[in-house]
Amino acid sequence: MRKSVWLFITVIGLASCTTKSTSNMNVFETSANGNLHAVKKDFKKSEQHSTVSINTKKRRQTIIGFGGAFTESTAHNINLLSPENRTEIIDAYFGEEGAAYSLTRTHMNSCDFSVANYSYTPRKNESLGTLLHKI
Repeated sequence: MRKSVWLFITVIGLASCTTKSTSNMNVFETSANGNLHAVKKDFKKSEQHSTVSINTKKRRQTIIGFGGAFTESTAHNINLLSPENRTEIIDAYFGEEGAAYSLTRTHMNSCDFSVANYSYTPRKNESLGTLLHKI
C-alpha cells in the first residue's frame, strides 16, 4: 500500500513538472454597474500572450512569510460565530494544517469594511506621532 502511494505521488509530481503548460481559468467581475461575481466570457482572442518564467537558480528576494489582509468587519463577523467555528477559521488561516499564515495586514483608520467611521488623528494637521507623544 505504501509503495503504491509513493508511486502515485511520484507519477503525479513528474506529470506536473512540465516546461510548458496551459490551463483553463475563469474570470469574475464585481463592478459598480451591478455585476457581482459575474463570470466574464466575452473576451476577444489576442495573439499576445503572457509568459511567466521562474529561474530557481537566481534568488532576488527573501520570502519572510505569507499572509493576508484583515479588516474590522472580518473580526466582527468572526466574533459572532461560536467558539468552535472561530477556532476552525483561525486554524484554517494560521494553523500548520491550514494556510500557515505568518503575516497579517490591517488598515489604519476606518475603511470601507469598518463597522464605524474613525480616525487615529481626528484633529486637522495632527500626526499619529504627535498623538503618541501626548499619551
